[in-house]
Amino acid sequence: MATTNRTNTQMNRYMYGSAAPKYNTQPRQVRPVQTEEHVETRTKAAPVNMPVFILSLIAFAAIGFMMIQYIRLSSEITVLTSSITSLESQVDALRMENDEYYGRIMSNIDLEEVREIAIAELGMDYATADQIITYDSRIDDYVEQRIVIKE
Repeated sequence: MATTNRTNTQMNRYMYGSAAPKYNTQPRQVRPVQTEEHVETRTKAAPVNMPVFILSLIAFAAIGFMMIQYIRLSSEITVLTSSITSLESQVDALRMENDEYYGRIMSNIDLEEVREIAIAELGMDYATADQIITYDSRIDDYVEQRIVIKE
């Protein structure tokens, strides 16, 4: 513990443990004010190494150019992304509209009437068993006939 004969400043400097810092007890030295005589004794700054300076300027310019290009490309990507989103919403709207039109057309077609017109007015008949030719296709969509098939 601190004894009573120590001053307040000494008590404030006390720290617990063995790693207490040692304070500089020497008085500060006051620098003399520089007069015109002392100004001449200053040393001059070292000259700039010109190749290093030019290389630094080129590197700074290149980094600046790359940063500007990065920001430009980033903003362009943002604009394109919003444009793509807008176009996708337009495609979805057109698909829905197309599906509605298709549904209306299909609901207005009477297949029985089409069959009657085909048979009565156009003279069409149903195919007989000997007219039907089966064909295996790798594509499930459709089969295109390019030549006449012999019976």
